[in-house]
Amino acid sequence: MTSSSWQSALDRLEAELTAIEGALAEGKPAPVETTTALPSVPLPPDLAPRAEQLLERTRRLEDRAAEELDGIRDALRALPGRRPPAATKTGRIIDVGA
Repeated sequence: MTSSSWQSALDRLEAELTAIEGALAEGKPAPVETTTALPSVPLPPDLAPRAEQLLERTRRLEDRAAEELDGIRDALRALPGRRPPAATKTGRIIDVGA
């Protein structure tokens, strides 16, 4: 594979990130997950800065997703019926037959 293969792969990654960021900004579900095949040859040095920028964008989205998952978990924990009932005092058992 050549530099143009890496260029195409980075273009696809960037398009996927842009679509995900746009959906999140609009409060819509993220697009269907796709997997971009990466070339099996080393990344050309001249494309390294772009790849690093895309990696940083990916990490920001991962952090945002983790924060949202934590918020959802907290909201679910706060729902009624999700906690065990508080212990209640019961009367003493008296054996009236004794």
